[in-house]
Amino acid sequence: MTEAIIRGLDFTGIDINPLAVLVCEAKAAIDAGADVNGAAKTVIHYLRTDIQETIDVEFNNRSKWFSDESAMHLSRVRRGIEQVADRAARKVLWTAFAETVRKSSNSRTSTYKLHIRKDDELVEGSRVASIFEDVLRQTLYRIEEYRKEHLAGRARKPKVRIICSDVRVAKLGKSAKQHDILVTSPPYGDNQTTIPYGQFSYLTLQWIPEIDLPAGWSSDHISNTHALDSSSLGGSKVGAMEKAETMKFTSPTFAAFVKTARNAGNTAAIQKVGCFTYDFLESLSQIRSQSSSSAHWILTTGNRTASGMRVPFDAICRDIVEFLGGKPIATLQRELPSKRMPSRNSVGEMITAEATLVAEFA
Repeated sequence: MTEAIIRGLDFTGIDINPLAVLVCEAKAAIDAGADVNGAAKTVIHYLRTDIQETIDVEFNNRSKWFSDESAMHLSRVRRGIEQVADRAARKVLWTAFAETVRKSSNSRTSTYKLHIRKDDELVEGSRVASIFEDVLRQTLYRIEEYRKEHLAGRARKPKVRIICSDVRVAKLGKSAKQHDILVTSPPYGDNQTTIPYGQFSYLTLQWIPEIDLPAGWSSDHISNTHALDSSSLGGSKVGAMEKAETMKFTSPTFAAFVKTARNAGNTAAIQKVGCFTYDFLESLSQIRSQSSSSAHWILTTGNRTASGMRVPFDAICRDIVEFLGGKPIATLQRELPSKRMPSRNSVGEMITAEATLVAEFA
């Protein structure tokens, strides 16, 4: 989204995760000129004068993830943000608040999953306000840098639309006069066993008021720590073998993968990869059905391990694009020498390289 609006290009983004959408809405608000400095002054003033000791948010196992003292101080920050009248500016403040929640909760910051910190790593509740102010200060600095570098002299203000929805059913709108560019780095497997963004977002989403969450979000997705990931691509194993059979006719690469897995007696790999790739096919089919006849797609993929088997997702992705009528014109390889995650997790080896496919539709 940022790269599009810097260039004055209209942008439509889709994500099922309301926190991801909120972050994009905050970025769009910054680009549109929201008075974040004025909003920050309002919040800081409120924090200096609020002496209430109430806890404004309760949810299942709240005390496990936030001590009463931390919850009290987070409630003060939350009330301060609610004092800001401008909803666009509030969205920016909620992103700073989200980082404060992440840093001050009892969940480890070294993983996307919710794992309790060791006792000597717990953050004192009295530090919540200072953590928020530090994050806010950095946010304001980066906003100023961005506006100086990218907004001055821009010829066209782009239209930005962020949709909080399952991409498989999202309504994008269609214009025959446009040339569409799809740029995405999709999940490389189901969220539950790769990077659980829903689990990562769960605690923050409990704290942000419903009124400021994006339109289209579902409370069902934050009913428990795994709900959002279960609703994401590959999150459900219902009809797994039927989905795998469909994928065999769509992707020769997937058909070969199934043959190898069956010879190894690895039904779990067929089910897991079949569900994810089927959901991915549905996603791209939905996008293609609503896009212009003329388009370019740029998709970055990685080949992960599922149930002990390496999944050739880059080749499966290419098969899907060709199935939908696209013509691959280039593939770019990129090594990943360092990442903000371990080289292995409980599932298996992590991805160390990515492939970017460029395809055209005419």
